[in-house]
Amino acid sequence: MPRPERRVAITGLGLVTPIGTGTGPFWSALVEGRSAVSKIRGFPISGLPTDLGCEIVGFDPKAHVIPRLKKPMAKSLKYMARDIQLAVAAGMLAFVDAGFDNGGFDPTRFGLDLGAGLICSDLDELAPAINRSFDSDGKFLYEVYGKEGIPEIVPIWLLRYLPNMLACHLSIMLDCQGPSNTITESEAASTLAIGEAARIIAIGRADIMLSGGADSKIHPMSMVRMTLAGQLTSWHGEPSAACRPFAADRGGTVPGEGAGMLILEEYEHAKARGAKIYGEILGAGSGYDGTPDRRLDPEGRGTELAIKSALRLAGLKPQEVGHINAHGIGGVASDRAEAIALHRLFGSEVPVTSIKGGMGNMVSGCGAVDTIASLLAVNHQLIPPTINCDELDSEFKIDLVRGSVRPTENATFVNTNLTRFGQAAALVVRGNPGVV
Repeated sequence: MPRPERRVAITGLGLVTPIGTGTGPFWSALVEGRSAVSKIRGFPISGLPTDLGCEIVGFDPKAHVIPRLKKPMAKSLKYMARDIQLAVAAGMLAFVDAGFDNGGFDPTRFGLDLGAGLICSDLDELAPAINRSFDSDGKFLYEVYGKEGIPEIVPIWLLRYLPNMLACHLSIMLDCQGPSNTITESEAASTLAIGEAARIIAIGRADIMLSGGADSKIHPMSMVRMTLAGQLTSWHGEPSAACRPFAADRGGTVPGEGAGMLILEEYEHAKARGAKIYGEILGAGSGYDGTPDRRLDPEGRGTELAIKSALRLAGLKPQEVGHINAHGIGGVASDRAEAIALHRLFGSEVPVTSIKGGMGNMVSGCGAVDTIASLLAVNHQLIPPTINCDELDSEFKIDLVRGSVRPTENATFVNTNLTRFGQAAALVVRGNPGVV
């Protein structure tokens, strides 16, 4: 007879975001409705729809590392792109928050499951190889690139940009010898990773999992890709108001960067060691509704499928949910599809919020950051606000929390994320009010 599935607690949180690093600064900025959207400082921009982004200013990856790991971290930095650095910093914060920095765990029962994105190369690393491969007429010669261009690239180049390197560095530094996986599903990645990590604990393959995700889209190549995909905002007003989730005048998203990490732990394992328990993962689901032309379904069927699956595993009905932390990136098509799906499932009775207005789109990191935001909020008995939605799109029949926080006594929430291709993911989480 199969044994009953085990409960999954959340015992550690780590955040590196444009509005704050660590749960304290992040929470203060969130409840105040601050926006980190501004003109990008890291590189000049011309010829794109926007020069706005959500940068993490003054980030030092070594500032959040466990003291005994500072030397190994310093040696490893040359192998880390910014995405990896963000992940390592957030992972360390979660690890320390859970009380594992002095050991006290079986490394063979400690695993990782992370969401990661397409990490862009530093242009200076590729420029010599590419420049060498043009002839005098400006034609790119692939044969020359293969013979003379590639040798110009340093041998360790690839190690800086593989998506699984987020998990590789963290597993080595933290001595995680349990199950390990990396999910690369764009905006759905870290939500899917958290769901998979919870499942690994529930069926007994591990007792502890570090899960979440990281991404940085503050990069010329990322912004060109987002432009070609028609994702970037065309806003020309006050920069801080550029990302406008569910607003009637929304016109696209703002690129962001950040990382969110959670320590998930088997519930009885956490209780036995006296861990602080922030909440519990109740269910997870996924869905897909891509159309033949590689667009998401305008009726949001994938989002509906993902949420229904998560609620079914949680054993809950839609009306038992306290609020939904929606994807809500300010996209014309994606916000519409999501709002329609949410109304079909929840009507207008369950409050909805999106935190992207102040942080932009962290892509593979956004699901974990969204989940942590709502977890902190319900433990304060509040729902975080959606900023920059001055006028809700009249087509959307949802109860959007706008302007300021809203009190709540219901600590159960749904987080949902989706990609422009139709992948959707959802989590059902119950907080533990008072534990912050």
